[in-house]
Amino acid sequence: MLDALLLGAGKDGDDLCLNYRRVLGNPRSNVICYLPWKTPFELAQKLGLVPRDFLACYEMPYAIVSSEPHLCKVAMQRLVGDAMHLTSKTGHQKLLTVVGLSMGSAPATVLANMLGARLYSMASADHGPRMLWESPASAVIRERATSKGYTLEAFTETMVGTNPIENLSNIDKRSVFIFGNSDLYVPEARRHALHDALKEHYPHIERRVLNRGHVLTMVEGMRALSRAGNGDLHNIPEARRAG
Repeated sequence: MLDALLLGAGKDGDDLCLNYRRVLGNPRSNVICYLPWKTPFELAQKLGLVPRDFLACYEMPYAIVSSEPHLCKVAMQRLVGDAMHLTSKTGHQKLLTVVGLSMGSAPATVLANMLGARLYSMASADHGPRMLWESPASAVIRERATSKGYTLEAFTETMVGTNPIENLSNIDKRSVFIFGNSDLYVPEARRHALHDALKEHYPHIERRVLNRGHVLTMVEGMRALSRAGNGDLHNIPEARRAG
């Protein structure tokens, strides 16, 4: 029910719209947070998906999941570029912590990789275009895209270089990825592909698996992050370190 609530929080919306909302918090904080798709800041707060202390928290533009491939890329670039500009002014880039939730984990991973920052990625997947083509959450957008004649290959070609699995080599080794093994909105193949890439190529990066659905994976992860004070996540309830 929580998963359905989150995905139904926003109307279908204009998937060509690049407008996003940046909520500013503590100017001394070094935390940037990217929220899930179609999740207003106020709802995220009620669900416990907003860090207690943050420099900026971003609502995703509708076009982050668009029926037009180039708009997906532009949306991503704007989200990352705005955070880069903001943190360059505050001087927090060297000590930055980036939190990415669901779709928000995509720009979060790109930003963390660019800056060598610590990343907390929750309910994430390996590949944006494949998520668009496989996740039930994006069914309406997928139908719009195919009606325009676009294929998975068109999105893959346009989005090359922006997918989480392509942006892992420079993130801080203390980063943490949290997956839900009952997450219906991140298909199993997409979770496993990211998990396995981390295991094989970046074994120093921690991977944890929760027996939770999409929203509760993020809720439990954020609770643990809050308890740890943005430190190591050693005490996530019912979590296990992925093998």
